[in-house]
Parts: sequence; C-alpha cells; structure tokens
Amino acid sequence: MELVTAMQMQEIDGRTIHEVGIPGRVLMESAGRGVVSALCRLAGGVRLKRVAVVAGLGNNGGDGFVVARYLADRGVCVTLFVVGDPAGLSGEALDNYRLLAPMGVSCEVVEKSSDLTVMKRVVGHSQMVVDALLGTGLQREVAGLYGEVVAAVNGAGSPIISVDMPSGVCADTGRVLGMAVKATATATFCRPKPGHFLFPGRVYTGELCVVDIGIPEREVLKSGLTTRLITPGRVSEGLSPLDADGHKGTRGHLLLVAGARGKSGAAILAAQAAVAGGAGLVTTALPASINTAFESTCVEAMSVPFPFDADGCFAPGCGEALGALMAEKAAVAIGPGLTRSPGALAALTSLIHGFRGPMLFDADALNLLSDNPHLMGDIKGEAVITPHPKEFSRLTGLSVAEIQANRLQAAVSFAVKRGLHVVLKGAGTVVAHPDGTSAINPTGNTLLATGGTGDVLAGLIGALLAQGYPCGEAAEMGVYLHGEVANRLWEAGLNTGMVASRLVARMPEVLSSALRGTLVPRAADVWVM
Repeated sequence: MELVTAMQMQEIDGRTIHEVGIPGRVLMESAGRGVVSALCRLAGGVRLKRVAVVAGLGNNGGDGFVVARYLADRGVCVTLFVVGDPAGLSGEALDNYRLLAPMGVSCEVVEKSSDLTVMKRVVGHSQMVVDALLGTGLQREVAGLYGEVVAAVNGAGSPIISVDMPSGVCADTGRVLGMAVKATATATFCRPKPGHFLFPGRVYTGELCVVDIGIPEREVLKSGLTTRLITPGRVSEGLSPLDADGHKGTRGHLLLVAGARGKSGAAILAAQAAVAGGAGLVTTALPASINTAFESTCVEAMSVPFPFDADGCFAPGCGEALGALMAEKAAVAIGPGLTRSPGALAALTSLIHGFRGPMLFDADALNLLSDNPHLMGDIKGEAVITPHPKEFSRLTGLSVAEIQANRLQAAVSFAVKRGLHVVLKGAGTVVAHPDGTSAINPTGNTLLATGGTGDVLAGLIGALLAQGYPCGEAAEMGVYLHGEVANRLWEAGLNTGMVASRLVARMPEVLSSALRGTLVPRAADVWVM
C-alpha cells in the first residue's frame, strides 16, 4: 500500500482537477460522503441522533461542511462550529457552506475564547464529533484559539472522527505540532499518509479508513510514490515455498559473528533466531570465552571459538583467521554483543574486505562503523544496517531528537548517501533503500522495548539473507514478521515481563502463517471504502 506526502497529495489533486477535468467540488462531495460512511461504520449500527462538526476555513473545513449536510439529510441533529470568520471562506468550501442554511444545519461561529462555551457543551453531549479543523498541509504549531478548540474536542469524551489527518498531526512525519486531536478514527482520502503510521501520529490517528474519492489511479502513479506500508500480502508474496527436495545445504548458510564475555546472550539469541528464521545452517564465530555457554544453550547452531583478549572479547589477531570461515557462506551477520574492542574491529574489517555477499551490521558493528566511517565505503556487496536511534545518531552525526523528528527523511537520506539498506528501529520502524524508496512497518508493540529483541531481529534478517532474499526484501519481511510475533504474544496476554527468547519460540508459527498466506492485516486497523 503506497503512502503519499502532503505535497504529493496536493499535486495529485491538482492534476485531477486541472488536467483530467474532475471538478474540485466533485472531489469534496465524494470526500464528505465517504467520511459519513466511515462515521456510520464507526457507530457500529447505533442510530446517530446528535453529531457535532468542528470545521476550519480551508478545504478540510469544506469536507466537514459536506459531512454536516449529509448527516442533516439523514435526520441527524447536526451542529456545525466554524472556527474563524466565514467571510474568509472561498472556492469549494464557500460553495458548500452556502448549502448548509437551506438544509437547516445549525451553524455557530467560533472567533474568540468566549465562543467556546457553547461548543464545549454541545460536543460534550454529542454521540460523535467530526474534526475537520486542519488538513494535511499543516506545518505551523497549533496554538491560540485553534489550540483551545483542539483541547475542547479532546475533552468532549465522545468518539472523534478526523477528516484526512487528526488536526495538529504532521502528515509527513507524524509529529504533533504543538497539540493535536486524538481521534478514535480517521478517514483519509486516496492513500494513507506517512504521519498515520509514524509515531506519535499513529496514536492520534486511531482506526484508519481510506476513502476512494474518484481520483484516477494513473494520476496517483504519476507522482512516483516512493514510500509504502509493509502489508501481510507483500510479505506472503515475497516468501518462497520450501522445495520438496530441499535440504540444509540448499537453505543457505549464515555466518554470524557475535558475542563477548558478559554478552553471550546476544550471540545465542541471534543464532537461535537465525535457525528459527529458516536458515539451513548457522555457524557462529565467537570468542572462546563464551563458547561453553553458547554450545550448552544453542544446540542447533555450530560454533567456531576464537582466541580472546583479557576482557573476553575477540583477540586482535582474529581477523585473518575469519577469512577461512567466509568460504561458501551465503550471508554474514555481525554485531550482537561484539563490543568495540580492537579484536572486534579487526573482525569487522576482515569481513568487509573479504566478503562479497550480502551482509547485516547490527549493534556494536554499527558503533565500530561510526568510529571508522571509511569502512562503509569498502563494503563489497549489498548490506543492511539495523540501528536504533542512538546508534543512528552516531552514524549520521544527527541528534536523536533530529532523527525522531523526521525518521523517514533521516533514514532515506543516509540510505541513498551510503548505498545501504537502513532499518531504523523503534516505534514505527522505517526501512529505507539506496534507491530512495522506503517502507514503514505497522507491526510490533511495547513488548519489543527490552534487551535482546534487536539481536533476534538481526538473526531473522540474517537468515532471510542466507536463504537468498534480496537485502531490501529481507529487511522489510524481517521487521514485519518480528513485529507480528510481538503482536501475537500481546494478544495471548503477555503485556509485560517480555523475554526475547519468547520471540524465537513463536517465530516458526508466524513464518508458517506467512507462507500459507494467513497473516492477519496489522496496518493500524486500516479499512478501505
């Protein structure tokens, strides 16, 4: 499912109106009618008697005027609140405003704080509130009278359906611009926006309904959409069924380089996840200081112990010895529990200079790359990096706050600049590719905010790489499946006390669902009308 930015949506609207010839008033009519259908669905069969519509002076408000008219025509008692002087209305919004009086729609104008008294009373006694205050083009902070209106809508205690975007949420980044309406549901038009899925916007969006308003598909595609939502269908279609005559030698051999004294768990979790993720063979290169712990816990993966230093990390001379292990490996994953020791750097350097297949860099491998950025230019083949925001901050030089303010842009810019596939972890994981395309993952929950879950993700993506999936596909499928496991654990009643090994235990079940095509859509409760 493609996602559109505010600017792309504006361009699509413009071409539809001026080149195709579908009038803006027709699009607005379809939008308002679609919102009413979504509102009725949200009501769940309960007859609507009282609805409040809060509208601004732009096209978003115009959509709200259409909503008010359709509801009135259905016998609903509608009270419309126009925030601002109606003399400022123009175009299609003005046309639809003029139709309200003949329909008997009660209209209240809100131009100052004292006008909010009536609005607060009415929204508090309404079955539903329609938020048509601000649209997708919002860039400024919500403050003053608009801030007071948003606070009044949120304080109503009634279900809220937002038109296109919850007022106050940036359509492109999901940022809350000062304050925002926290919607029960949002009805958006043509395509979802990134801000519906990037946090915190995802929390404010509620259920998401995508309304078809009659924009021709060819006009949408002309905009060259580069961001998409990862869907279960895309994951299932991307996975290849197992060959009936296959064996461990045809399922890919992953070389995992991980671990140090005190961090054996990272190596164990990554190796277990690689096995559970379907790799035919997994060989783990690790310091001999943790080999006993590894072999007694992870019996399905092979281990190759290397000399270690006084701290139990890879010894500095291990780089050359790793060369022999690279032969006949389908993919390499390096980083979990590795540390930033001289020996770890030697191992990383040896792999980068000697391996030409797909690679995954995680955890301390990323920290070593941030200390030695020239190594990124020496990577021979395709590669995936899996940083959390702090690791990404070290790699990019951006602050964590700057990254989180626009996760999508930060990830895409770095992916294009460095020629790497970037998995920017966190709520609303972003996967960015060297060609400038990107994807947002809708699965996962707060259970993943615990140590070891990133090691599991690294092992899973490494397993997919070893099985021959291209880096971009492996990254997108890996983050979706990883989050889906967390969702199933949550639904099974696990809401706290997460241990990462539980992800590994449920992974084969989720992979099997994906292969059968029975994954349940997780796109933040998206429904299309």
